[in-house]
Amino acid sequence: MNNVLRNVLIITAVLLLGAIAINYYLKQNTKKHSPQANIEFLDQGLNINIVYCRPYKKGRLIFGSEQDGALQPFGKYWRLGANEATTIETNKPLIIGDKTLPAGKYSIYAVPGKETWQFGVNTVNNRWGATEPDYSKDLFKIERPVEYTKASLEQFTISIENSKIIISWDTSKVEIPFEVNE
Repeated sequence: MNNVLRNVLIITAVLLLGAIAINYYLKQNTKKHSPQANIEFLDQGLNINIVYCRPYKKGRLIFGSEQDGALQPFGKYWRLGANEATTIETNKPLIIGDKTLPAGKYSIYAVPGKETWQFGVNTVNNRWGATEPDYSKDLFKIERPVEYTKASLEQFTISIENSKIIISWDTSKVEIPFEVNE
């Protein structure tokens, strides 16, 4: 009995270490193709930090219909990047649309459409992004119009300028205005 128990413990430990090593390898390997970015915005005591991974277009159709083979089909959940869920952290409450985002750290996602995109803010901020979030943990959702540019942007980009979070990739651009809720 002692030998059986010992063998089970050894096999369990080897499998656990193997799973940890594979997980580490996969996370490091996927970030070579979609490197992680950290956007930090500082203005008059406001600190917003967005962490996301930046995939490349690589000649693919990015947004469009599923029938056309779009990487991100209209009407489907998107983690706003690659790898882990995209997160936003703010040290002050923000007003986004008619919603209030309390100070804290959240995951954000989108459902792109041809004319508007829906953005969701979820209270679970430490999850793998490919799977859809538990929507019952959403803080809120908003819709924003999408603009189309003449120039194509090769790498997915999130920026913060003039009190707007700007989401850009390929020829799509969406602006999300915000203000501090003092």
